[in-house]
Order: sequence, then C-alpha cells, then structure tokens
Amino acid sequence: MKSRSPVARRARGGALLLAAALLVGACGSSGKSASPPTTAPWWKGVKVVDMRGKAENAGEYPEVDVDVTDNRFTPSVLRVDPGTTVSWTNHGKTTHDILKAIPNQDFGKQFGTDTLSPTANYEFRFDKPGVYRYYCSFHGSETGGMVGLVAVGDVDIDTGQVSSGGAPTHHGTLRVPQQYSTIQAAVNAAAPGALVLVSPGVYHEAVQVLPGHENIVLRGTDRNKVILDGQFDTDEPNGVTVQANGVAIENMTARNYVSNGFYWRGVTGYRGSYLTSYRTGDYGIYAFDSEVGQFDHDLGIGSRDASFYIGQCRNCRSTITDSVGEWSGIGYSGTNAGGDLILANNVFHDNRVGIVPNSESGEELSPQRDVVIVGNRVYSNNNIKTPAIDIAVTAEGNGILVAGGNDDLVEHNLVYDQSEYGIGVIPLPEKVLSPSDPKSQNFEPSNNTVRDNNVSGSKVADLGLVLYTNPKDPAKNCFANNVYGTTSPAHLEQLVPCGAPASSAFVADIATLAKLFLGNKPKEVDYKSAPLPSLTPQTNMPDPMTAPARPANTGLPVKVDVASITTPTR
Repeated sequence: MKSRSPVARRARGGALLLAAALLVGACGSSGKSASPPTTAPWWKGVKVVDMRGKAENAGEYPEVDVDVTDNRFTPSVLRVDPGTTVSWTNHGKTTHDILKAIPNQDFGKQFGTDTLSPTANYEFRFDKPGVYRYYCSFHGSETGGMVGLVAVGDVDIDTGQVSSGGAPTHHGTLRVPQQYSTIQAAVNAAAPGALVLVSPGVYHEAVQVLPGHENIVLRGTDRNKVILDGQFDTDEPNGVTVQANGVAIENMTARNYVSNGFYWRGVTGYRGSYLTSYRTGDYGIYAFDSEVGQFDHDLGIGSRDASFYIGQCRNCRSTITDSVGEWSGIGYSGTNAGGDLILANNVFHDNRVGIVPNSESGEELSPQRDVVIVGNRVYSNNNIKTPAIDIAVTAEGNGILVAGGNDDLVEHNLVYDQSEYGIGVIPLPEKVLSPSDPKSQNFEPSNNTVRDNNVSGSKVADLGLVLYTNPKDPAKNCFANNVYGTTSPAHLEQLVPCGAPASSAFVADIATLAKLFLGNKPKEVDYKSAPLPSLTPQTNMPDPMTAPARPANTGLPVKVDVASITTPTR
C-alpha cells in the first residue's frame, strides 16, 4: 500500500530548475513558426543535463522534471537512466504541445500531447535506451525553436548508437570477484541467459539489470555471506533494480537501502528465491507493473512500507510462497494487484499490519481484485516498534485486511493475537481521507469470500465486514465455516453466508471503521534505527555452486494446488 503515486500529477520545481542557464535559444513569438535549417543539429553546443542516478525517487519511481515556459523547455537536452519518467509542467502563460520530432520513431508506447495548458503536466516513462527528440509545434519545428531531446542510457546523442562499452557478450558463468571486481561489472557483461555467480563478501553497490540482459540469473554462493549493503546512501537507493524480462535473483542478502532491497519494475518474468532483505526505507522484495513472477523462500525484515509487495498488475500470474515477512510496516501489500495472484504457506508476524490487498487511485488498474490468500500463518501484527509509512500506522493491529478489494479469496489461514481485526473486509475511503485530491475516491469491497479460517484472540473482532457508501448492502461479500470467537457485526456468518442471499438485517459497524482510520496510533520508528531482531542464518538454496541457471522465463509461477492446502496448526 503506497502513500504516493508513481505517476502523480504535481507541479514541482526541483534541482533541474537550477539549470536555467543551460537553455537552447527561444523562438520568441507565439503562433506557428519554423526555424530555418542550420548546418549543425540544434543540440550541438547545448549543455547536457545528466540525471542518471540523480532522479527524484531514484531507483523506485525515478522521475525528472522539465520546466515548460513560453517558448522553451528547461533543460532542453537531458540524459536519464532507462525506466525514468520525464515530467513536463507548463509554468508559462500560453498553451504548448509536445510532439515527436521524428514521426515514425519508436518510443515504445504512445508519446506526446496535443495540448499542454498553463499549469498542466504531462509525463512519459522512457524504458528503452536511445535518443528521443520532441518539439512544440506552436513555437518551433523538428529542427529548431522550442525543441527538446531525451537521451536514455549510455547512448551517443548524434548517432543514437548505444555504447559498446560493457556490451553483454559473455555467456556461461561470470564470477564475482574472481573475474569481475563488482557485481555491476559482471551484470553489464552478462549476455542473455548467463549466470552471475557472486562469492561471499560485502558489496557496497546498487546493481541495475537493464534491457539487453534478459533472462540472466544473479546468484550468491551463500545467502548469509553474500551481502549487498547500501549504507543508507541516497545515491544507491536499491540493492538490485531489474528492468529486463526473465531475470532471477537467488541466494543473497540486501540491507541498509534507502528504498528497496530487490526490485523488479515493468517486466514480464521475474523470480526472487532464497533472498533476505533487511532494514529498507520502502519495500523489501518488490515487483511493480510486472507479470509472471514468483517470490519463494524469502525473508523480509524492517521495511517502512512492506516486506513484500506486488502492485499494479491486472493479470499478475504470480505467487509468494514459503516466505516470512516481519517487523515491517506491512507484511504483504498489494495495491491494484490480482489475477492469478496467490499468497500461500507464508508467515507474517510482528508487523504493524499483516496482509493488505488494497485499492488506490494513485496507481493504475484500480480497483484491486482477485487474489487468493491461503494457508498462511498471520499473528501479532500489533508491533509499534517497527518502521511504518502512514497507512501502516493507520491500519495497525489487523491480521488480514482486504481494503477496498474485490473478488478476493481468504481461506485456510491461521490468524491470532491481533489488536483489531483478525480478518477484516473494509472500504478504503480515500475521498474522506484526502478530500482535496481530485483523483481520490472511495473503494467499496465486493464479492470477497472468507472461509475455513481459524481466527482467535482479536481485540475488536476475529471477523469483520464494514461497508461505507451503502452499509446495509453487503455487496456479495460472504463468510463461512470459519473458526472464530467474535465478529463485527455480531452473527456475521449468519448475516452474510456464502452460497445464500445476505440477510436484510445486516448493518455494518461504521463506528469501527471510523476508529480504524481516525483513531490515534503510535508513530513509526525510524527505519534506520528501529530495534530489529538480529539476522540469524537462513536456509541456502540447494547446490548454489553447481545448480544450473534457471531464468525466470519458463515454468512460472510455481503451480499451487489451492484445494489441497489445509489450515496451519498453531
């Protein structure tokens, strides 16, 4: 669950506005105009503003600002990492447009806007290395006037050729540090399908796996002794960031990163196996806008947001299994994620909140729908000593909380010792919490099934269902065959049974919802100094020195026989 959007429309100044002196000449007047051609391309002699590794939210949702004023883009020549979102905001008094300077150039997806009114914002994410030129047709042409250029990655601006330095030409096994002194150097040299094998050591790196290195496997020889340590360096926010399809990461530890331990973004095919993430400023093990993936035999401790996160995927086709999330704001969070998404046989304990599939307007593909939560042990998620983002503080004390989600199945889980709900199905009243945000909305839960769970020791209620906009309509949410002590409202399984119509006597407990979102909760503990449990040796993957590379391009996710899973014993 996030408190911000990766594509939030907001006016910003930022460090790039300090580059005002680095401008290309303006065309001067409004209305259509065309600059005469010159012998040299317009960008010759223009200062390149290089924002690689320096973007706002670098490594998580890297974003760079371009200031649009009357007749100019600032900066006009910009270099960014692949995966960076460039945000143009009109701070001028006239309307502009942003068009491709080369009409048939492949930007990877639809680019440009016909109208950029004063104060308006336009954003575009550049994923593929290359040179991308654009212009405003009201105040320039393809060759001059109000023009701009974005160079993505290590590419020659004049020729558009990606640098051959570090070209991925090496197949087989690449060893660190025996052959390559750093993990990044080995990754840069790894051809698709190669194995990067890392020996024990502490590596102060922020590794990036970019397009061109598809289907590689990054593996440590010892999970407990191959350690990536970010040292809380804001210039190295993530342990490993993956933007190439089919990449698997295995058998290593990431700690002390200001954003995320292991992070896949915008990919098809991903796997994280036998990983440990410890003390991170955002997520531990994280997949965003990605499909066909698996996290297994992993451990996440001490993340401000969630130990595990899968977000913004409508047909996720992903699984988290045999993993542990503890001492974080949230054990598992999944915003707008679902569709063949399964959480099976995991343990989530001593977080502020246990498992939270949720809807949110700040990310695409809302509302959240269709996740299966089965066979998990969820307990004691009342821990006020953890780091935690704002929503984790708000929702503290809940075991499994379906927040504005639809079509979710919660079955055969063992849930106990929760200070609020053991299992709760509730709305997410964004509009109430953020009335000034025009994008916010209230998400009602619907068609969720809670059955065959064992829930006990919850202070508010073992089972709870709350509706907001129409509290007398349970919207086909149903509860059946659970072992429990208390429910809210009382007699919940009789009021909203599965396989039969809901009772007209159902009335949701709005007071409980108000307490959940408006009650005072203990503030978070700084993630850098929170008193986390010490890391104990974790199980290694089998035969890390000799096991063949298994990229994340076939056989994913692991098949889970949901029907065969029984409720864990305490």
